Amino acid sequence: MQNTTTQLGLKNGIEKSNELWERANKVIATGTQTFSRSPGVFPDGGAPKYVRRQKGSHVWDVDGNEFIDMVMACGPTTLGHNFEPINAAMTKQMEDGILFSLLHPLEVEVAEKLVDVIPCAEMVKFSKNGSDVCAAAVRLARGVTGRDMIFCFGYHGFQDWYIGTTDRNMGIPQCVRDLTKPFNYNDIEGLKKMFKENKGKVAAVIMEPVIADKPQNNFLQQVKDLAHANGALLIFDEMLSGFRFRMGGGQEFFDVVPDLATFGKGITNGMPLGVICGQAEYMKNFDKVFLSSTYAPEVLTLAAASAVIDFYKENDVIAALWEKGEYLEKNLQQIIDKHELSANVSLAGYPVRLMINTHDVKGVQNNKLATLYQQEMFKEGILCFAGLLMLSYSHTTVDLDCLLAAFDKTCDVIKKAVCEDDVDKYLTCQAMAPVFKGLRERNAVSN
Repeated sequence: MQNTTTQLGLKNGIEKSNELWERANKVIATGTQTFSRSPGVFPDGGAPKYVRRQKGSHVWDVDGNEFIDMVMACGPTTLGHNFEPINAAMTKQMEDGILFSLLHPLEVEVAEKLVDVIPCAEMVKFSKNGSDVCAAAVRLARGVTGRDMIFCFGYHGFQDWYIGTTDRNMGIPQCVRDLTKPFNYNDIEGLKKMFKENKGKVAAVIMEPVIADKPQNNFLQQVKDLAHANGALLIFDEMLSGFRFRMGGGQEFFDVVPDLATFGKGITNGMPLGVICGQAEYMKNFDKVFLSSTYAPEVLTLAAASAVIDFYKENDVIAALWEKGEYLEKNLQQIIDKHELSANVSLAGYPVRLMINTHDVKGVQNNKLATLYQQEMFKEGILCFAGLLMLSYSHTTVDLDCLLAAFDKTCDVIKKAVCEDDVDKYLTCQAMAPVFKGLRERNAVSN
C-alpha cells in the first residue's frame, strides 16, 4: 500500500461550506433535503458541507478540497460520477424529449430488461424514489391479503406506514404507527412470536435481505416460509443490495425469491427511479391498488437505466465490485489487527456493502469514536459515512490504497484515544448524531 493522499483532504479549509450552511438555514427547513447528507451525519467542523463537482470516484467541495468519495451519493452511483456511457445515453435521449404526453417505448424496454435480471420480477412498475415503491408494495400486500399489519426490518423511507416506527414519528397518527412492527434480524423465534400474537392480521413482511449481519441458519428462507404459512407476503427492499450483491440483488445472491421487491439505487447510476416488481398474480392488482405518478416515465432516467443494465452485463460490474470489496476487507482487517483495535473497531457486512463499526468493548456503537473516525478520514481525503463504505466501478486500486493509508493513520489516532480513555481530547469538531436513535445499534440501518 502506497500513501498517495498528499493532494487530498482539507487543504483549503471549509469557510465557503460554512457560509453556505448559514444561508441555507435561513431558507431551507432543516437546512437540507436529505438528512444523510447533512452535518450531524458528517462531522460538523471536520468535514465540508457542500460539494460542487464530481468525476469518477472523486469529488471537489466548494472550497476546492478534493476527496475520494466513499459515499457515492448515498449509494446510487455504482458506476461512478459523470460516467460517460450513461451520460451519453441521456444526452442522446434529450434530443427527442424528456417527459411525454403518452407512453414511451423506453418504459417497455426497461421493464423487459428488469424482468430478465431480477428473479422475482414477472412484472414491474416505476416511480421516482424508494419511499414511494416501498409504500406501494405495502399497499399492494394489504390489498391482496385484506390485512393491515406489517412486520419490517431495515430502513424503508419516509412514508407514514414505516417512519412511524422510528423516533422521527412526529405527525404520524398513533393508529397508523400501531400497524407496523419492527423485528430483529436472525431472530426467527421472535418473528414467530410476533405472528402468533397477531394471528390472521399480517399482510406482509418487508425487509432488507441483508444490512450488517449475515443471515444465519437459512434465516431468509425461514422468514419466507413463516410468512407464507401465515398467509402473508414477503417483500425484499433491495435499494442497497440490488445491483450490488448481484444485479438481481440479495434474492439472487441468497437464492431466496420474495413475492415482491423494491429496487432503485444502482439501476440508474444516480438518476431518480424507484421500481416495484414481483409475481404477476400480485402485480396485476395495480389496476385496483393505486400507484400513479406524472414523473415516473420520465425518459432521461429510463435511458440511464437501460444503459446501466447493458453496461453491467457487458463489463461484469458485479465481479469488479466484489473484487474491490474483498481487497478492502482483507487489508482493513489487517490494519485493525496491526493496531490491536478489534475491541473498538470492527468490520461488518459483505465486501460489496462493507461497514466499519466503532464501538465500546461491549460492542455498543460509540458516536464519539465514530466522529473521530470520520474526522481523521476527512483529513486524509476520504469522504465517508461513520460506517458504510460505498464502492463503485470507478474506484481504482490507487483510490483503495489511499483509503487504506488513511485508515491506517486514523486507527493510530483512535488507538491513542482509547488507550488514554479520552476521545474528546482528539476531537476538533462536534460529535456526530445518527439520523435515527436505536436503528444503528440494532444493525437495522447502515448509518
